[in-house]
Amino acid sequence: MDFIRKNWSRLSLAFLFLIGGVIAVIAWVNNSEFIADKNWIESFYNIALLISTILFFFGMVAVTIVKSLQNSKKAVSVIYMVMGSVISLILIVLVVIASANGQDFVLFVGERAIESFYQLWVPFIVFGLYPLIKGATRFIETTNVPAKAVVAEPVAQPAKEEVVAEAPKAPAKKTASKAKAAK
Repeated sequence: MDFIRKNWSRLSLAFLFLIGGVIAVIAWVNNSEFIADKNWIESFYNIALLISTILFFFGMVAVTIVKSLQNSKKAVSVIYMVMGSVISLILIVLVVIASANGQDFVLFVGERAIESFYQLWVPFIVFGLYPLIKGATRFIETTNVPAKAVVAEPVAQPAKEEVVAEAPKAPAKKTASKAKAAK
């Protein structure tokens, strides 16, 4: 219970990613274009985008849960790198195959340019390249951070007592009242 109380914000974020992933899967599966009879390359396009969406949302669930654990910087960066590299690889293969077959859903100009931008290139950058670069830079930072240098403190020598010679006290001057009292 203490873990939940300390990490409620990250766990609620993980829950939102989980809900987003489930809703994305439901939306993709219920999409009429996804299940319609198409040629194999457009089916591959839909399946690649579905896989990248699933990997992103459920990968972010894993990242936010692992961030809640102590000393997990390397694990978080590895999850980011794996998630980003798999998504980038899938979408690069999709772009190469679609470009080789003359498909218009990978072009920046033409009828489907806006659709291509938001349905292919934005997921490629946001779901693929961003986590890949973020994970790689964090991994490099965590592995190349120099260890805290252990500086040996000098051994404290026992302090030598310094003998300070006190000046002899001058005889106190007798005040007039003391002088009268002494008489």
